[in-house]
Amino acid sequence: MFDTFVYKRLANNDTGKAAGHQAGIVIPKAISDFFPSLPAISEASGPTVDAELVADLFVDGSKVSTVKTRYQYQTWGGTRSPERRLTSNLGALRNLASAGDILLFRKSLDDDYCVQLHLVRRGTKEFERLEAHVGTSTWGVLDRENPPLTNSQISDSLKYVQKQIDGPPTVFSDERATNQTISMRKARDKAFRRNLLIQYDYRCAFTGRKFLSPLGTSMIGLDAAHVVPVAERGSDHPANGLTLTKELHWAFDQGMVGVARDRTILVPSTVRNISGNEFLRDLHGRPLREAKDASCRVSELALEWHRYNRVARMR
Repeated sequence: MFDTFVYKRLANNDTGKAAGHQAGIVIPKAISDFFPSLPAISEASGPTVDAELVADLFVDGSKVSTVKTRYQYQTWGGTRSPERRLTSNLGALRNLASAGDILLFRKSLDDDYCVQLHLVRRGTKEFERLEAHVGTSTWGVLDRENPPLTNSQISDSLKYVQKQIDGPPTVFSDERATNQTISMRKARDKAFRRNLLIQYDYRCAFTGRKFLSPLGTSMIGLDAAHVVPVAERGSDHPANGLTLTKELHWAFDQGMVGVARDRTILVPSTVRNISGNEFLRDLHGRPLREAKDASCRVSELALEWHRYNRVARMR
C-alpha cells in the first residue's frame, strides 16, 4: 500500500536531455521531509550521505521498470549549496522526460525505501488534469486533505508505540480519538506494524510464512492485524496485534479463523466443513506463533473479545 503523492515540475537538468548533467533529479528542500530519511550531516561540508531505494518507474500511467536507485544528500564538500537528488538507473524515466513535465513521487506505507515515480508528460489528458489541480506551483503535496506522512510524523509515532510497549500490555485505549487526522492514523498504523513485524520476526503468526524480495524490500503480503479493531477502541500495543498474511487477515476479521484459549488456531466447524476451505481446515489446532517478548504476546483478553465478537458469528 502506498501513501499519497508529492509532485515536482521537472527542470531541463532533471531530464536526460541536459548535457553534462549529474544524471539525477533534484529534490527541493520544501518537499524533502516526505522522502525517505537520510543520516544526519552535522555541517554543509560533510560527506555525501545516501540511501538505496527500490523504485517502480511509470511513464504516462504505464510501468516501464523496477530499479534500485539512490537518494542522496550531496554537500559538494562545501563548495556549493547542498542538494538532495535521486540518482542511478533512472534512464527509463528520465530519457523520456522533458522540462515542464510533472513527476509524482510516493513512498510505500510498509517500507520507506520502496517508492514509485510517475512521469506525467505534457500533452496528455492526465497532465492537463494535474496542471488544472496544481496551477502554477513548481512542487508540493498533491492531496492537501490527505497529505503523505513526513519523517517527523513517522518518528513521533514510533516513539508513541514504543511508549505503549514500555508500559503494561493494553488491549483497549482511547488514545486514538475519532478526531485524529488522516496522517496521524496512517503514522500510528505504520508504527504499530513495524514493531509487530519485529516481534514476529517478519513471519505470519498462523503459518510462519516469511516474504523476502531479492530487490531488498520485505514483508510483502504481511499485515499487522489489530485483534480488537481501532474502531472498537483497540490499542496500538503489540498485545492487541498479530502478523497475518493478507488472506488470513481478511479471514480473521470475518471470524472465519481465531485463536482458542489454549493458544492454538481455531477454525469453526462451520468453516472447516465447507469444500474449498482445506487451507483453513488444516490450520485448525496448530499452535500460535508467539511474539519474542512476553510483554508483547497477544493478550488473552483481546483473543477472547475476538472469539466472542467475531468467531461466534460463524457458529
